[in-house]
Amino acid sequence: CSKEGACAWEDIALRNLFSKVINAVGCTVAGLHDFSRLVPMLTKLGARHVSYGVSEAAYWQVLGEALDLTLSEILGDAYTHEVQSSWSMVYNFMSSIMVQGLQAAIQQQQ
Repeated sequence: CSKEGACAWEDIALRNLFSKVINAVGCTVAGLHDFSRLVPMLTKLGARHVSYGVSEAAYWQVLGEALDLTLSEILGDAYTHEVQSSWSMVYNFMSSIMVQGLQAAIQQQQ
């Protein structure tokens, strides 16, 4: 919470975004056995972000850092190096494919 008493968790938009990120990571883990479906799904999801006003891949890096900090805060001591590495590996895999989809969508608009 900030000095003013406002907590990020009280922001409905941030809570919804966090839920979507966690869901996407979960779907990625669940879909790892079938890359032929997973990669196109993540590519389309990344491309959809053009309509949300996302124009730079840097957003995914910032979101990854925010996810790492949030998980660390929520999980505390349970957020071991192994857990952090696992989350990072899946998030980086997922976001790299989504960024490719975003970049392809941006090129199509030009």
